[in-house]
Amino acid sequence: MIPAVSGEARAATAEVVSSDSWCTDAWLARALGHFAIDPCSNPRSLISANRHLSLENGDDGLVAEWSWSVFCNPPYSDPLPWAKRLASHHGPWVALVKSDPSTRWYKLLKLACTADAPFRHRLRFGRPDKRPMTANFPSHLFWRWWEPSADLTSHLWLPTYARDE
Repeated sequence: MIPAVSGEARAATAEVVSSDSWCTDAWLARALGHFAIDPCSNPRSLISANRHLSLENGDDGLVAEWSWSVFCNPPYSDPLPWAKRLASHHGPWVALVKSDPSTRWYKLLKLACTADAPFRHRLRFGRPDKRPMTANFPSHLFWRWWEPSADLTSHLWLPTYARDE
């Protein structure tokens, strides 16, 4: 017999396996560099930042005060409010999102950024419940007043860094 699971336990399990709580892979976290704040963080994050905000710790990164430089890998279930916040931020920022140009949030980031590029390959994300998993969608990096490292540019489709493969 399978024991009954309470609604609260089901919600907690769903939250753990939700793609909203997956982490940026270690190589990418290193290549991105250091930021003042990561408002969409979680306790397992590998992003280098002075301040990490996460729902698990009771933080609301959308309403919190943001420092100068921001790394944002927003919840893929609802990236629009994060895109709006990034577009109005007055400092440098980087947004790691799935590549979906048919959406309002993508168009908003495209208009607000100083540069952007899709990744040359599908990214892996760390999961709290299993081994890292390769995304089933392409990813895109948008940024304003920031420059990708040389290591990172080799993973992006940038016209000035294009190479034959």
